[in-house]
Amino acid sequence: MRTYSLLFTLIMACGPLLAQPLFENTYSESAAICQLESAGEAYYTMDVINKQCHIYTLDHTLFKTIPIPTPADYYLTDIQYVSEKLFNGDNLIELVYSYTKYVPTTTSYYYTYETRLINENGTVLLTFPGAGYTEVVETAQQGKKFLVYEYNYAVIPYQTSTHVYSLPESATKSADDTYSPIGLGQAFPNPANEHVSIPVVLPSGVTRGTLELFDLNGRKLKTHPVSQTRQNIQITTSDLMPGTYLYHVESNQVRSSSKKLVITD
Repeated sequence: MRTYSLLFTLIMACGPLLAQPLFENTYSESAAICQLESAGEAYYTMDVINKQCHIYTLDHTLFKTIPIPTPADYYLTDIQYVSEKLFNGDNLIELVYSYTKYVPTTTSYYYTYETRLINENGTVLLTFPGAGYTEVVETAQQGKKFLVYEYNYAVIPYQTSTHVYSLPESATKSADDTYSPIGLGQAFPNPANEHVSIPVVLPSGVTRGTLELFDLNGRKLKTHPVSQTRQNIQITTSDLMPGTYLYHVESNQVRSSSKKLVITD
């Protein structure tokens, strides 16, 4: 009896050490988590081919499909801030998305960007020509601010501007930020073939991190230190084979969500 008691004690003690992540579901698109004020937490995915955002409940049931109006010849690159009360007071879901276009020149090429704010009906609320990255920031005295970064690569050196918008007093933040306190922007240009710039914003009080680039087999190919709270990381990509890659930032044992980078010939 004593032997069995000892064996049971050892099994119970080792049980938690043997616990593993349990598989739930696979999405065929890039997925993230958001916080909807009325519907609660949900997954959302970016369907590049059909230009849609799919929203799923936590049991992976399709809840809503939102059309993503994208001009011809532009490539959908990012969806952010899927929420209900962040940008206005109605009960519709809103989201921000960006898309890019390859523009060849007689001697080289460049990429142009645009970002839109839409609601779940596909109605465009705001358009930001040239914008490739946005950020929602909580201030201590004036509530939430919406920062829109615009880039003009048609000129040398390229030009950057930042537009600042005040958000409603009652605005709540998308769980995209709650689950990933590290702000990781879309690489630009994307697709790329020589080099990219990746915006990174570290959480308050954190000044160091590491940007890591992987292939789809999980092999780490490049690392770059992040040494400032807000920084544009420049990475050479001319030594990479054409294909799709993933990148994220780690800082203080916190990892951002991963984003895609496409390398062309």
